[in-house]
Amino acid sequence: MLRKEGGILLFLLLIISGDLFPQTLSFQPHRFGQNLFAGGIDNPRFKFVDIDGDADNDLFIFDRDEQLLFYRNEQGAFYFEPQQTFGISVGSWFHFVDIDGDGDQDCFTNGEFSEVRLYTNTGNASAPSFQMTVAVILDTSGNEMFSERFSVPTFADIDADGDFDFFSGSQSGAITFYRNVGTPPAPKFAFVTNEFDGIKIIGGGKGLPKSLHGASGIEFFDSDSNGTLDLFWGDYFNPSMYVLKNIGTVQSAHYVLTDSTYPKEDIVNTFGFNIPQHVDIDGDGITDLMVGSVHPTEGYNNFWFYKNIGSNKEPFYLLQTKNFVPMYDVGVRSSVSFADYDGNGDMDMGIASGDGTINIYLNTGTATQPSFSLVPTFQHTLNAFFVTVTSGDVNNDGKPDLLTGEFSGVVRYFQNTTVSNTISFVQTPFPLDTIDIGNSSAPCIADIDQDGIRDVLVGTSAGTLYFYKNTGTNSSPVYSFISSTFNSIDVGNDAMPFVADLDFNGRNDLLIGNGEGNIVRYEYNLLTQKYDSVNAFFGSINAKINASPVMTDIDSDGDLDLFVGNGKGGVYYFANTTVNAVNGIETRVPFSIALQQNYPNPFNPGTTISFVLSQNSYVRLEIYDMLGRNIDILVEKNLQKGEHSVFWNATKFPSGTYFYRLSVLSNNSISVTQTRPMVLIK
Repeated sequence: MLRKEGGILLFLLLIISGDLFPQTLSFQPHRFGQNLFAGGIDNPRFKFVDIDGDADNDLFIFDRDEQLLFYRNEQGAFYFEPQQTFGISVGSWFHFVDIDGDGDQDCFTNGEFSEVRLYTNTGNASAPSFQMTVAVILDTSGNEMFSERFSVPTFADIDADGDFDFFSGSQSGAITFYRNVGTPPAPKFAFVTNEFDGIKIIGGGKGLPKSLHGASGIEFFDSDSNGTLDLFWGDYFNPSMYVLKNIGTVQSAHYVLTDSTYPKEDIVNTFGFNIPQHVDIDGDGITDLMVGSVHPTEGYNNFWFYKNIGSNKEPFYLLQTKNFVPMYDVGVRSSVSFADYDGNGDMDMGIASGDGTINIYLNTGTATQPSFSLVPTFQHTLNAFFVTVTSGDVNNDGKPDLLTGEFSGVVRYFQNTTVSNTISFVQTPFPLDTIDIGNSSAPCIADIDQDGIRDVLVGTSAGTLYFYKNTGTNSSPVYSFISSTFNSIDVGNDAMPFVADLDFNGRNDLLIGNGEGNIVRYEYNLLTQKYDSVNAFFGSINAKINASPVMTDIDSDGDLDLFVGNGKGGVYYFANTTVNAVNGIETRVPFSIALQQNYPNPFNPGTTISFVLSQNSYVRLEIYDMLGRNIDILVEKNLQKGEHSVFWNATKFPSGTYFYRLSVLSNNSISVTQTRPMVLIK
């Protein structure tokens, strides 16, 4: 099935205003596999519901980034649809229920002060459309209905009168009960009690100094098909779940605590605060079990799927996965880096996690058709947290090394010792081993001042940048501390820098992500030798938590694509869909250039680049790597019209895909440009 990609969060489509031509970035979470770049899952307050009337259950998740995310069920496969918000704004919980009995799903959620509000489905079961019809629901006494902010409430027909009543947990370990005393077309809620059925959940496990009770996620479900609703309870301090059996009747429920772990055949065991939903996931008519852990320390392994291999009357639940929606998710605060780690000519992916793990995912496809496994080829755990990673050839041996940052403020160097595709990195003494920038260091290896030598820029928790200029060489770096407030830049907090020439205009661009999920752009000014703010660039992107941007030409089409790590530990992918580069672009002045494919191609170690000018011109011919870094300038002078050839010797460069870019300058600005790829194989 052909899938249409959309936008995410606050960004649907991003038009980048460059000096030469506008560029377009499009969010594509499924480009390299279903949901792989959907951004991670943290604290999933979820609900399975048939929202589109096609007789299968779709999935909604309210995540730690405070976004309501939708996954459509298509023949048993769940696809993230970022453009589909349904117009619902969620507080801290949500619940779908056909409250007015018209055959479609309505949505309840809470407001800023924990008041309950209603979004009525004004469409129908197959084409839902939601409008907030009641901003604050009042009970029959005229008081605001209240649902504690951190607990996850539920609806159930507890008295079998054909309508849905409302139940909300509290940190006291009890349940608040509102009875629906209206009719399905006109529901009305009457407050009954703050301690439904006298239930008081107090736990916390053995050996603790005192009993504990906390926020909860609750569900009523007839677990044994006897016609009465049992109660399932996830408490903040219980690593599993409580089960309360209904020993009353359909009309008059009465509950007794029967267990503090569930299910017995394969017990849920997380950090706590588990939200249950019994639902037929695979459409076989037998109810399965889903559990989401919303404990704040549960960054992954937090969305559990239990298949019922028994029956509805005698269920038998077996755990199938702890991550129901597979995607790149390293836990919390992912930092992304791309390089050809194994030296085979394509871009591989590195992701560092906030809990200290560095993961390398090799590209098992090709330079033009990349493919990544969900399982890292290389993994190393540091004794640190809030770890960040960047790639660069620190010692000029042709292999991309790693620099890491961490909460303590230090920077570490891991030399690439890969041999014969066996990925290996070894921590090695480094001139910057002794630095300490305070908290949350985020290094970036780049030619910051465009002198041809790779420097180091380090982001800080304060939102500023430390600049260490390399006064040595690329082979023997010597770093001199220049500034702790580089360029007077301050992005607020948790600065995550990345440098590349994004629009191939010969001037470096500086992207900086911050703790609020924003990305700001600066461009190097060749005259002032400073970075000028470009406010509109990436102005629409908001990853909500800890944006970590990096750009690379992942598909070798001649432009840079965008990847963004985030506070949830996942990665967003934006394809650069601009029509330029390899196919060339139209000229802006009445002359033209014809850039030929280099020969030979692939090559080792040299190749010839030919081009034709229609008139005398000032020309620049440059070489870029797949990260958009300008690595060589072959021509920068006036040339006569006609055919020209230039030889490039790539002896000192590693295998990989490179781009040669021909630009004709008029009045000190680029007027015409063309770019082509070439492949160096050693």
